[in-house]
Amino acid sequence: MTGDRYQGQLFNPADLAETAVLDLERRKAILFAEAGLPTWTHWQVLGLEWNASTEAVRAAYLDQVKFFHPDRYAGMKLGSYRGRLERVFRRLTEAREVLTSEAQRAPYVLATAPALEVTRFEARRLEDERRSLERRGRLSRQNPLLARAERITALMRHGRELLAAGQFVQAANDFQLVSSLDPGNTEAGPLAAAARKKGVEARIAECLEKAHAAEAMGSWQGALAGYRAALEIEPGNLRALVLASRAALEAGDAGAARGFAEQGIKVQPRSAAAHEALGSALEAVGKKADARKALERAVEIDPRLDSAKERLKKLRWSFL
Repeated sequence: MTGDRYQGQLFNPADLAETAVLDLERRKAILFAEAGLPTWTHWQVLGLEWNASTEAVRAAYLDQVKFFHPDRYAGMKLGSYRGRLERVFRRLTEAREVLTSEAQRAPYVLATAPALEVTRFEARRLEDERRSLERRGRLSRQNPLLARAERITALMRHGRELLAAGQFVQAANDFQLVSSLDPGNTEAGPLAAAARKKGVEARIAECLEKAHAAEAMGSWQGALAGYRAALEIEPGNLRALVLASRAALEAGDAGAARGFAEQGIKVQPRSAAAHEALGSALEAVGKKADARKALERAVEIDPRLDSAKERLKKLRWSFL
């Protein structure tokens, strides 16, 4: 960082003119080093090529601190340059620690590798992987137990990939196959159950989406068909039951609306939405007293249910 060196950097005249016991070139070197800290790699901070050896890193660090260590200027009037020296020194120390650490160096080398080196790394990795697979394949053919273990590992990996990709049925099949191959596997069973559950949820969500689209188009029969499809997948889905009740009522089938609402209450007795849906259905078939009870129950469960309050108010006025 002390050579020419400054790569066209324009220095602030005020910084160069600041009162400090430093010659002009030393000021420029400090300012140039400080300016590079946000963008330079550790290699650049130390003035080294990418992937320089650990020995080169230590030698470069010792060379740099002879210039940038704040203690070299102890007792001198440095002004803002003391803070600049401290920042550069801290970064030099960080660079040395990372590039001489067994744990930190390798990932940093890879992270800062030039594009050509990244390509070479990947080519070597793929070649190593290919050779490893060939070796494992030969061992598997010679050892049935190893072949079985390899297949279980592959199925678990594939199942997780399918699960992450939203292919729940296929994922459940893979996990289920693992359970049959290895009954003692403690992961496959729960993963298969989770995949099946997510698959059901996804199918229901698709049905509800189609039903909502039909509602938006004013097709209540179409909406009702969508909700029925969701209930075929999961008969006890409370949301689908409540929405189906409302859609049936809009479609002119108060009997079906009542049936859906009553089923919803069986599924969740404390569902204010289900009681409200039942109240609406009962009102539609002329059972106003029963409708009022259902709506009162809805408001009792959820006092914030304004739609039920409004309908109940109208019912009460109709009794006067």
